[in-house]
Amino acid sequence: MKLISASICNFRLIRNLELDFSVDANKPLTVIRAANETGKTTCQTALIWCLYGSKSLPNRGDYSLFPSDKIGPDNKKIEVSVDIEFELDHVVGTGKGKRQLQRTKYRMSRSCTEKAPQHGNSERTGEARTLWKVTSQGTTRVLDSDVPAIIENALPESLKDVYFTDGDSAMSFIEAAATQGVKRKRVTNAIEALLGLKVLDSTIKHVSGISSKFSQEIDNKDYAEELIKINDKISGFVDDKEEAEEELKAAEDEIKRINKELVAKDREIEAALKLGDKDKLINDLDRIKKSTIRTEESLKNAYKGVSKIISSESMSRAILSRHLEASKLTLNDMNRSKQLPKVNVPILEEIIDRDLCFCGSDLSEKTIEGKERRKRIIDSIEESRESDLVQEAATSLFYQIRSVSTEGAGDKWLTEYSAQSQILQNADADLNRLQVESDSLEKVISNIEDSHLQKLREVRQNLNSSLLRQHQVEATRNDLIDKTKIYLREANEDCEKVRKKLGKTNTSAVNWDVANAIKTVFEKVVERLRNDELEKVSSEMNRIFLSMIGADSSNSDLGLIKEARLTEQFDIVVFGPNGHSLNPDQDLNGASRRAITLAFILALTKVSEVEAPNIIDTPLGMMAGYVKQSVLLRTIEEGSQVILFLTHDEINGVEEILDSRAGLVFTLTNVGHYPKMLANRPETQEAGVVRCNCNHRQCCEICERQGVKVA
Repeated sequence: MKLISASICNFRLIRNLELDFSVDANKPLTVIRAANETGKTTCQTALIWCLYGSKSLPNRGDYSLFPSDKIGPDNKKIEVSVDIEFELDHVVGTGKGKRQLQRTKYRMSRSCTEKAPQHGNSERTGEARTLWKVTSQGTTRVLDSDVPAIIENALPESLKDVYFTDGDSAMSFIEAAATQGVKRKRVTNAIEALLGLKVLDSTIKHVSGISSKFSQEIDNKDYAEELIKINDKISGFVDDKEEAEEELKAAEDEIKRINKELVAKDREIEAALKLGDKDKLINDLDRIKKSTIRTEESLKNAYKGVSKIISSESMSRAILSRHLEASKLTLNDMNRSKQLPKVNVPILEEIIDRDLCFCGSDLSEKTIEGKERRKRIIDSIEESRESDLVQEAATSLFYQIRSVSTEGAGDKWLTEYSAQSQILQNADADLNRLQVESDSLEKVISNIEDSHLQKLREVRQNLNSSLLRQHQVEATRNDLIDKTKIYLREANEDCEKVRKKLGKTNTSAVNWDVANAIKTVFEKVVERLRNDELEKVSSEMNRIFLSMIGADSSNSDLGLIKEARLTEQFDIVVFGPNGHSLNPDQDLNGASRRAITLAFILALTKVSEVEAPNIIDTPLGMMAGYVKQSVLLRTIEEGSQVILFLTHDEINGVEEILDSRAGLVFTLTNVGHYPKMLANRPETQEAGVVRCNCNHRQCCEICERQGVKVA
């Protein structure tokens, strides 16, 4: 089976999308470049729904297809449709016992009408499936009764989880969150689906029913009643086992659904955390505002400090040091020449207060001579007043500066000024930085919805609680199935002992013998298939895995990993040098863990000999360098048709491989990512996914992306 194209209309996020796939035998790889939240999983689910119907949808079909943005009073119902065009090889007779392969093209359509969900419940009606055979002359409708057989032969529904997978789901075969029994059961289910063992188990069950019927018809007086009682026990054990298996299957489906939801929620939480926890950001903003107040006060004090230094005596000494030294010399000279202190006015004023001068001359105001002398003294006082002021200032300056040292005054002041200026600059820079941080945080906080992160965490916590409950159901049902198998074996042994005691003439006993013989043959066939095919899958998985990670099994001295193997208990194990056992989920890095699970899936498809497309979502996550390139190359080489959904980060580093090996590359874009992640405004105003023909090295106005803007 090879996919040619698909058309998806109104399927959840996808409104109207055309997908094409490479059918070139030399370049069987199709790469669909798509960022997170761009409908990769939705595309996979749409293809599965088209092929197998609603029963194949997650949560056992309770899965709304209705576009979320269409929910409203004016959108009560909508038409959903998916078309797939594919080709199959059929063996046809050419006459005279000869046969040949003939390739036939088909187009399958599935549609339904779905009402908008009410209180979380959706209503789907009118689901219809049509298969057309496409020829050069036109199309011919295939009988509805023949469609299931054609699809089952092309790609068995039991293998859909092998051929339609993603990097996260693949990890479930080794994930540490599961118990050893659960991981073993997942591997067992995958191999049983590969070998069609469930069909054989159904046949064995049918033969057991016939055997039980014959045992009830045995009419031997001694042992018939005992055999009937034993048979009733066997029937009861079979019913218990079937019921437990159904409950186990439901629990496994629920675990798978919850795990996918957990991955989605973790991505949402991661995206929200990139913006930030609003409560934490508000606390950070409050802390920044308090720091801003303290820094503003420090800045004011720094300005005062600079002002004080500029107006200080130290600055005066630094500026006037040369002049002060010159003044000291002059004043010292004046002092030595007895010109300092030298003041006339006070002495003269004291003289005119007397009637007789110090020298004995008459200064009385009553005599003519006294008056004349007094007038001359008063005139001298006035003449000396200005010069006395200068002398007084010089004297004062002399006594003030004679003890003032100007040595190193300039350097000292510069040191003080530089230190205080640095404090000022630091405070100013801190204030600017805090203001930028405050503005940035306020913008981020305004973009965060209240309690959004808290709600996401509550949802994740509820999912984890549900997951724990389902794991408990899974474990108890596995235990019940194992115990029931033991009870069945013991009851069958008891039944065999009673049968041997029956009379040989009893026809029903003979028929019972034949039925049991047939059942034994089928059981041995199943056991042989399990052992032989298990070894084939193990060998292929080891070969592919070692090639992916570049390990050398022949070199016993170097390298961590030497072998990967499937045990008889259906455990995936890895061995290092000298047979040292490694836990795949604990001792291997993320890239090697993904590689071994992808190797297991590719080995299953190889051994199954079913030629069908491998459709894998984000297979190269957590990988880089050689392993990333090697995993991609090995996936291409092992698959007949490989369709990969890759993010931009996954493509980084494998561009040259895609250049030479990809037959078709195109890009899907979620227009709802504008304006945060898309650089250009979309032409459409309707939410959904659009396609452009840009390959892994190109971008256009539709798909050009932008990163987080850092302030």
